Amino acid sequence: MQRFALGYEQAARLVLVAFITNLALLAHTIMGLVLVGFFPSLAATCGVFRRWLTDEDREWGIAQTWRTFHRLWKKELRGANIFGWAQAAIWALLLGDYWIVNFHRTGRVGVFVSGILFCLMVFMILATALSWVLFALYDQGVGWILVRSVQMVLARPWMSVVLAFGLALMAFACWSWPGLAVVFGPVLPCLLSSSAVWFYGRLDGFSVRMRRGAQGEMATKGE
Repeated sequence: MQRFALGYEQAARLVLVAFITNLALLAHTIMGLVLVGFFPSLAATCGVFRRWLTDEDREWGIAQTWRTFHRLWKKELRGANIFGWAQAAIWALLLGDYWIVNFHRTGRVGVFVSGILFCLMVFMILATALSWVLFALYDQGVGWILVRSVQMVLARPWMSVVLAFGLALMAFACWSWPGLAVVFGPVLPCLLSSSAVWFYGRLDGFSVRMRRGAQGEMATKGE
């Protein structure tokens, strides 16, 4: 019974952290006039969950959550925008190609290419979700993080399956209950991808089998 009570309390604290983080994400996105503020807010969100998961007590309140988010947002203001807009360019290229082969007369070849692009975009959704977790964890360049994200999707199949199923379930839940998206917004996929990596990614410095302070071979971002 005590174990259940502790688990319930921790779950309630996670809901609080997610809700406050979503408020901080909205506020800081507006603070950065959307175009400058959104990507650092994503990075800060993943950074908050990274620190919450690796914290031993996880007894975060409103003030600690907000302060952690604000500090990370300011720290990642430049790097997250470079990283985010690089990914936006890749997605613009994929979506542009998909639109061309689907809404123009391209014949059977176009149908085949459309199927390939669809599968590639599903793959890229997983890689993109993972990339922000890695960005919050490792002090590496854009190219390294993108390549490592693709490698993780391929090398950690169980993690990829859990992440894909979780994203699909999350999309269905938000479609069925729009209020869920309003209350938690982009925080939900960040929490889901961070949790998938934490439990199944087996990364140095960020794994359920490790605790705070454990560092691997790669240099992780400091507090």
